[in-house]
Amino acid sequence: MARTLEELLGPQEAARIVEFRRDLHRHPEIGMETARTAERIEAFLKTLPVDRVERVEKNGVVALIKGAAPGPMIGIRGDIDALPIQDETSTPWKSTVEKRAHLCGHDGHAAGAMATCAYLSRHRGFAGSVAVIFQPGEEGWAGADLMIKDGLFEKFPCSEVYAIHGDPQNPLGSIALREGAMTASVDIAEMAVEGRGGHGARPHETIDPMPAAAELILALQTIVSRNVNSAESAVVSCCFIHAGDPLAPTVIPQRVALSATIRTLNPAVRELIEKRFNEICAGVGMTFGGEVKLDYQRRYPPQMNDPALTEAAVAALTPVFGEENVKTKQLAMMGGEDFAFMSEKVPGVYMRLGLRDEAHTAALHNPGFDFNDLALGYAVEAFAAIVAARLPLGA
Repeated sequence: MARTLEELLGPQEAARIVEFRRDLHRHPEIGMETARTAERIEAFLKTLPVDRVERVEKNGVVALIKGAAPGPMIGIRGDIDALPIQDETSTPWKSTVEKRAHLCGHDGHAAGAMATCAYLSRHRGFAGSVAVIFQPGEEGWAGADLMIKDGLFEKFPCSEVYAIHGDPQNPLGSIALREGAMTASVDIAEMAVEGRGGHGARPHETIDPMPAAAELILALQTIVSRNVNSAESAVVSCCFIHAGDPLAPTVIPQRVALSATIRTLNPAVRELIEKRFNEICAGVGMTFGGEVKLDYQRRYPPQMNDPALTEAAVAALTPVFGEENVKTKQLAMMGGEDFAFMSEKVPGVYMRLGLRDEAHTAALHNPGFDFNDLALGYAVEAFAAIVAARLPLGA
């Protein structure tokens, strides 16, 4: 059975970890600009008997813990950046920064990774080493990719990598993982419908981009329903549109700007949707006599859990969590995750750790969300169980 953080680390160290998490929550930082957070991580690591601490990509921090015998290296990732959303909780550790908050639980991910450092640095019964990666820029900045490009896996040559994300949809004490796709790819399409503006009373003298933009949105939203196999998962959502001026209600605008997000689990479906975007934008532009400019950006790949490592992780986690609490049948999430960049380079497994109890029911990215500190012990137990299974001493 899983132990509490106090049982794993002792009351004093457990309290330090919780306060570390709440301090990060009070002082959230965005994207790759996480200087204070990185400094706090380094300061805490200096109080632990880890073997090496190094910066990667400015505000990324990696701690190395060597086992009792030589062996391969595995990586554990905890992301550390916050979101540009207002914190509307009433906790004493509520965010002190306007419109910035840890509403995706990365403060808890960082604390879980730190607690794992505290535990493994004092329980080195494994053959090999563990690189604990504190990564900024998950929320749209592709921080994992930037750390890789700065030499993460050259400096820390991991043979496999693991990450945990808090999940308030699943109950405290559970963990979910599956082989194959865990999260979707994330692509962004930015479009500009270019026409010729003019007087709203004389539309025949213009090339009106407004009806063209309306047709474009409707056509794009039919890609999934009419071009993608219904057995596949995909999402196209047009989420932004801007045109004209509310102070000029009689003016047909020159252009309409709009954007969409695209999510897929299958690389072939991803290719198909990008192809259809290009065809539809060109076709709408030709039909209305203007032009639709398309900037299609591939942001995050899908997170694909390695089948063999997933099977091994399930076997390691089941004695700790109980068979009923290791959930392997849940559907993939259509949200994105830049841990996918790491598991493209090195075989990896991404897991969702249950947070839900009576006091923690708010969804991720909700202004009322706060990480459940009771889950920190489960995070340590999960990582420690995988380390023991994958780096067995005396094997």
